[in-house]
Amino acid sequence: MDETYFDEGPAGNFETATLEITKDSDGNELNNSAPGAINNGKNDRENRSNIPTQIATSMDISNIPFKHIDIHSFFSDRNEVVERAMHDCQESLINEEEKDIAGSWLLTEISLWDTEKERLVLLTKKAIYTIKYDFISLKILEYNRIPLSQIDTMVSGELIYPSASLAPRLSGLAEGVSSLFHCAVRQEWSPLTSCSGLAQFEPRKRSMSGVRLMWNKGGPLPLSKKWNPFAKNIPWLTYASHPLFWYKGSEAEKAKFDVEGLHSTIVSLLPVESTVRTGPIIIENYCGLGALVHNRNGLGFFKIRGKISF
Repeated sequence: MDETYFDEGPAGNFETATLEITKDSDGNELNNSAPGAINNGKNDRENRSNIPTQIATSMDISNIPFKHIDIHSFFSDRNEVVERAMHDCQESLINEEEKDIAGSWLLTEISLWDTEKERLVLLTKKAIYTIKYDFISLKILEYNRIPLSQIDTMVSGELIYPSASLAPRLSGLAEGVSSLFHCAVRQEWSPLTSCSGLAQFEPRKRSMSGVRLMWNKGGPLPLSKKWNPFAKNIPWLTYASHPLFWYKGSEAEKAKFDVEGLHSTIVSLLPVESTVRTGPIIIENYCGLGALVHNRNGLGFFKIRGKISF
């Protein structure tokens, strides 16, 4: 399976403005912004052109994953391409006994080695399918099927690294260097920009939630698999929301990219003896250099990359 992540750009700074609504003598509403609000609003719109308005106004932008990506570089952002992919997978993989589909999503699968991969997920009442789908040539490349009867544990919560991991520090370093580079290109060397100070180099958390499905009955992973980057048959799956989730406007559009949809649907389908709990999901990435390069460049996603796309 391929792997993946996305570039995180510099944290955005957003100023607030006061808006008054008054009426003239004819009863027409007039908008009176505070001095300078019009110019500031224009600059804000330019700075966060790729960030949905509701996110920009309700959250700390620095904590949003995949902040400054070009969503149009994703082949999965094309009109109806995800729906077609889901239909193709259902027709090709789901047999007559499982035709009753409980749900389907385009999510990010996080591997044992912390690499992120674009995956279609089909859920039936008997099994969960994870599918690597080529959104360029529109065909299935590979898939795996896990019967729900095998799953003994489901954990939902924040994705975190072990306390001894270097991954957050390396991510902060990469973010700081990237910020300095972009500021140099734009020539924004002023105390009021996000380029000043050492804050850009602080360790970076994932700031993402996910779901992990396990069928190892709590047993440890053998060393032959834990330290083998080519190991197969890892007894768990870890999912997070697809990057496009943060860039869609309506709830209907966001639903097919949202890992919470998988979580809420699969709960009722798991065996009654399965353990369902909430808590942090530990990604055991201690060094993280390979995953950092892979994820920041989105190598596990089908994207437009100049003259070469994969």
